[in-house]
Amino acid sequence: MRILFVADDIYPGFGGQARATEGHIAALARRGHQLRVLGGNEPRPSEPPAGVLVERFPAWRLGAAQTRFAHPLFSRIAPHLTWAEVMHANTPAALTAAATILAKRRRVPVVMGVHTQLETSTLQAPLIGPPLAWLLGTWYRLLFGAADLLVAPTRFAADLAGQFHGGRIEVVSNGLDLRDTLATNHRVSDGGSRLLSYVGRLSPEKRPLDLLELLRELPGHVRLAIAGDGPLERPLRDAVERLGLRARVDLLGFVSEEQKRELLGRTDLFVMPSPAELQSIATLEAMAAGAAVAAVGYASSAVPQLVREAGGGIVMPPRDPATQAAAVMALLDDPVALGQAQRNAVSYAVEHDVDKSGERLERLYGELMAAREVITAGRP
Repeated sequence: MRILFVADDIYPGFGGQARATEGHIAALARRGHQLRVLGGNEPRPSEPPAGVLVERFPAWRLGAAQTRFAHPLFSRIAPHLTWAEVMHANTPAALTAAATILAKRRRVPVVMGVHTQLETSTLQAPLIGPPLAWLLGTWYRLLFGAADLLVAPTRFAADLAGQFHGGRIEVVSNGLDLRDTLATNHRVSDGGSRLLSYVGRLSPEKRPLDLLELLRELPGHVRLAIAGDGPLERPLRDAVERLGLRARVDLLGFVSEEQKRELLGRTDLFVMPSPAELQSIATLEAMAAGAAVAAVGYASSAVPQLVREAGGGIVMPPRDPATQAAAVMALLDDPVALGQAQRNAVSYAVEHDVDKSGERLERLYGELMAAREVITAGRP
């Protein structure tokens, strides 16, 4: 198949959308498909898989926002839609809108990935949250409504997407490359110490500062490692000092893939405080590495459901550090329950092998292409 991906932020991208897009592209390339990508300019671009062509457009970021927005140029998009047999867009912005217009003209099936939710944006800008939610909701209904198919990483995400799209929505995991990630054995805590970890962007919608409130309620032999960067990096360092937690918190900043694997490999319990997650690749990576998960039970996050489905940890009540700490210690102090949660986590992660996601996408693309051929054949 000739597959055109559209993703403003890619190679290198930041966050779940980019990780999912890059993983799906690699999986489809391994299955022998031809792939092109439309994305935004990057100051230090990384290399796509061999044979994947990337066309870059002028791009910008809004303040400290994570996502890069690409400026569409119809004359440069058009040749790719002439070439493509199917288009898959993963960022609901202007580049996707322009590519969709051209795809419709050329009768190219359009797939859109669901990688954003209203809470992600409104939690970053609480003062303008309600009008921003209305504007984004209106835009999503217009854009997602033009797709022939939506793919969402979880059933939770698919249910949310139903408010923007009345047509077909299928679940396709963001996926993990398990070749270097999967745990081969289970950890043994060192000298009675326990390690909690968090990997992710340090921004308001992720609520990393809540981890410090949890740690204050935990005994001194429990440590916390936080990997990632973002606008809350300085406030987080200041809070560690103010709360007297310097001896128990490791702020690692941005880490390489190898460093991340090493951290997750010695983690007893991965903690996810975010209230806005459509799947959370970071959580799946922790599970693949053999860590149990403690998720804060926000109704706006897919992670609590993921943890329950896996039997891979605990779900804690929001905004209650004392109760959260009691649940954490109950699990950490029960070696049988902890070991079972860690094994369950690994088993669950295996089901999210990115090659399975690539196979699923291939099948969905084929269905759309076949349906389009039938429709085209019936036209005068």
